[in-house]
Amino acid sequence: EIEIEVEEDGMEVQEEVVPGEVFKTSAGRARLVSEVMELHTFLRSRLMELQSDEYIAVGRAHDLPTVLQEETASFVAPLEKACAGVLALLTAPATQQLITLRSSRRFRDRLVKSLEQRQENAEKMTACIATCFRKRDEMQEAILEVQPKLKALADATRSVQRGTEEVMTEQYKGRRINIVGDINTVLNA
Repeated sequence: EIEIEVEEDGMEVQEEVVPGEVFKTSAGRARLVSEVMELHTFLRSRLMELQSDEYIAVGRAHDLPTVLQEETASFVAPLEKACAGVLALLTAPATQQLITLRSSRRFRDRLVKSLEQRQENAEKMTACIATCFRKRDEMQEAILEVQPKLKALADATRSVQRGTEEVMTEQYKGRRINIVGDINTVLNA
């Protein structure tokens, strides 16, 4: 239960407000933000007064009420900080979105559709990830199957290369012939 006191012409009026009701209308929200801003401004100026040297000399005058005479900067500073926090929460984009979510059916429907779309995309991505893992495993198995064949092919190619080098060496009257190039890179890999 929140109680708001409004003073007009010396009369005190107490109004009972159900929590959350003030957020239902834009006028209520604006009034609440305005009142919190006013309180924050008052507390900030009061804190500045208490921290200034001029107030220390003048402010302790006996004509001030005892409540104001007993106030200190260390008492007002946490109040000002808490009020600033409340104001930041009231004007935060997240709060505005929650208010819009509560008051606008169209916004709520759009948000639900957007969340459903994101969920659908997440499910598709999860399926794609599973497919990629499966294909990776299949490729690793295929590589393991092909490895012995590649080794046998490389051995046969080395043998052919050595044989070719020997035949060419004989043709060039004993001069040693070495085949160079990409074939050596491939066979040594």
